[in-house]
Amino acid sequence: MAKVGIKGEGGFNLSPLINFFRNRIFQGIIIGIVTYTIIFGMMFLVLSPKQYDLAVGDIVEEPIKAPRDVEDRMLTEEKLEQSREKVPSVYRLDEQITDDAIKQTYNIFDSIQMIRYRVDQRIKSIVSELERELEARETAKAQERIEAGEEGQDDIIQGNNEDEELEREDTDDEEDTMKVEEPDKRTILDDHFLLELSEELPIKLSKEDIITSIMEEHSELEILQQELVQIVENVLKAGIKQENIYEARNTIRESVRNLPISAELKVLGGNIGSNVIIANMLYDHVATEAEREKAVALTEHVVYKKGQYIVQAGEPITENQLEVLSELGILRDNVIDISFTVGIGVTVFVVLLTTSLYLAFFDREVASSPAKLLIISTALIFILAISYGISLVNIYLIPTAMMGMLMAILIKPKSAIVVNTTIAILVSLLLEDGLGLGIMALCGGMAGIYILDAPEQRNTIVISGIVAGAINALTIIGIDLMGTATYNTTFVTALYALGGGFMSGVFTLGLLPVFENLFKVLTPLKLVELSNPNQPILRRLLMEAPGTYHHSVLVANLAESAADSIGANSLLARVGAYYHDVGKLKRPYFFKENQLSGENPHDQLNPTLSTHVITMHTKDGLDIARQHKVPDKIQDFIVEHHGTTAVRYFYHKAKSKDENVRLEEFRYSGPKPQSRETAIVMMADTVEAAVRSMKEPTPAKIEGFVQKLIKEKLDDGQFDECPLTLLELSKIAKSFTSVVTGIIHERIEYPDIDLNKNGDMANEN
Repeated sequence: MAKVGIKGEGGFNLSPLINFFRNRIFQGIIIGIVTYTIIFGMMFLVLSPKQYDLAVGDIVEEPIKAPRDVEDRMLTEEKLEQSREKVPSVYRLDEQITDDAIKQTYNIFDSIQMIRYRVDQRIKSIVSELERELEARETAKAQERIEAGEEGQDDIIQGNNEDEELEREDTDDEEDTMKVEEPDKRTILDDHFLLELSEELPIKLSKEDIITSIMEEHSELEILQQELVQIVENVLKAGIKQENIYEARNTIRESVRNLPISAELKVLGGNIGSNVIIANMLYDHVATEAEREKAVALTEHVVYKKGQYIVQAGEPITENQLEVLSELGILRDNVIDISFTVGIGVTVFVVLLTTSLYLAFFDREVASSPAKLLIISTALIFILAISYGISLVNIYLIPTAMMGMLMAILIKPKSAIVVNTTIAILVSLLLEDGLGLGIMALCGGMAGIYILDAPEQRNTIVISGIVAGAINALTIIGIDLMGTATYNTTFVTALYALGGGFMSGVFTLGLLPVFENLFKVLTPLKLVELSNPNQPILRRLLMEAPGTYHHSVLVANLAESAADSIGANSLLARVGAYYHDVGKLKRPYFFKENQLSGENPHDQLNPTLSTHVITMHTKDGLDIARQHKVPDKIQDFIVEHHGTTAVRYFYHKAKSKDENVRLEEFRYSGPKPQSRETAIVMMADTVEAAVRSMKEPTPAKIEGFVQKLIKEKLDDGQFDECPLTLLELSKIAKSFTSVVTGIIHERIEYPDIDLNKNGDMANEN
């Protein structure tokens, strides 16, 4: 048969869309988004600071506190700039400059030696020229004498006289030759020659300095050279910055003046030293910037701490303060404080995401149940809201432990632990009390969860609240004693914390029925309430079908013991057993345990009709349970406790009349047990009814019979859809044997004695 889909207008198939919205993952995501949006909105509304309409120069009537840490950027920039300016520039000594200056000094003196050499050469050239002139004159005179001898010798006397005269002239010529001397150096140092000499020097020196360098003795120049090189080296090694170059040159001149040399050489040395000296301490931009950055990094920023007054009452607002207020987003003409909003959004998202991931990986039963996720979401939102309201009285009076206690009862302790951690974080963020409140909420909630591990009495909830309050108080005492709080303040705070724990118990007790009815949650307390014999359905069962009621009580005992043996929910199994046969209320006398007269209506019915009457008690029970608003989990016991087993008695009866009868026509409609608890009740129901029919039961017979009954159910496939293991089936069989043996014990047969004859009646009276 084709499956018909739901179609909208125009023939569009809506079934995939409807199935998508019914998907548990989709529903869980929607619940998460809604939860996040509501909690984010609460955080934003509560934590957003009060807004003001202010301008520079306005005077406020009340001081304005910083709702969070905020930096005064303008003052910080000024402070950082001051720190930068205080850092001196970094210079590095360039050794190469020092070496070059010393080399240049040596080069200058080498050049001086060169020009001195040129002067000497020029002097020699002049002397040579003079000597050649004298030699030419002597040659001319000799020629004249020779010419005079060829003309004849006059008289001897005259000749003698002439010879004497010639001798005298020769003597005079020799005297002239002896008079050729080196000219004075100053006489040859004309401007043109000095200009040529200056070009030989690597530095520019004055005419007087050049003359001095030429005229002074070589030994004196050597002394000047040695001393000047040492002076230049010492000054340069000390380091010279560009701005100190003038002082360095003066230092050199002063040092040269103290040398034991002539005044002219002192001037020359000072000029040479001044020329070779240059700055060798060079500005290091990279190092300077690095030092400045270090200074900036060490400079403390101007920050208003949370709770610190930014503007005092009665004082005009400065531009700096207005900028800080603007950054905090508390000016009315401001846009939303982006960093503040994003901070809240990210924090809430991370907290809820962490909780969701824990449930998804370690508690999939809860994560895959939209109903349970909705319970957690509702509880989170409600407790955050009520915590904020109560915090207006005192922050430590808030009932934070209520979250863990509610979750331990409504869901399970394992889930309650992580949800309690979530509420502790969110409350500490919402109320901005930080570490102290968060630790108190965490520890108090954990204590409440431990006490409520298996709550079956409402007094346990109150006790749990008191214990949580005591843990709250101890936590606050410890935190306050580590701080600066006084003993009186600590004592008062501890009392509020104790009260908060007690209120957690009271609120949990009051909210449980609301959550139970709103979300159809079956809590241990609700189970205890359902097990009360005064429940209308159980009272009817007792009055209208007492045999079934007695049978249900015995089945409950068997089921509870078996559930305990394998770690299942024993209370749920017991209560489920109480209600599993309520369908027999519709036709109680069609069931053997209620037939007191010995008449059996089935004797008048054919096997098929009898089977229909018998198997209908599961559906009838479901109708009755729904009328009395019995929880769904209990309804599961009603429809699953027979699964799809066959009514063998009527099957065999029908088979004896018609061989073509099919076994499937004599089975219950099911479904098969879906949980361990409903499977246990199925086995307990079978064992209790079957064992009563045993003749001469013994422990060994009972054990073998119980194992046989359970094996038949297993072979029939009744446990295929529930998470029972063979080991657990073995434990269940042992538990059934132990309980049944205790119920059907061997009784002592009393003798038939006439008490009146023996006088025992009087004694008994």
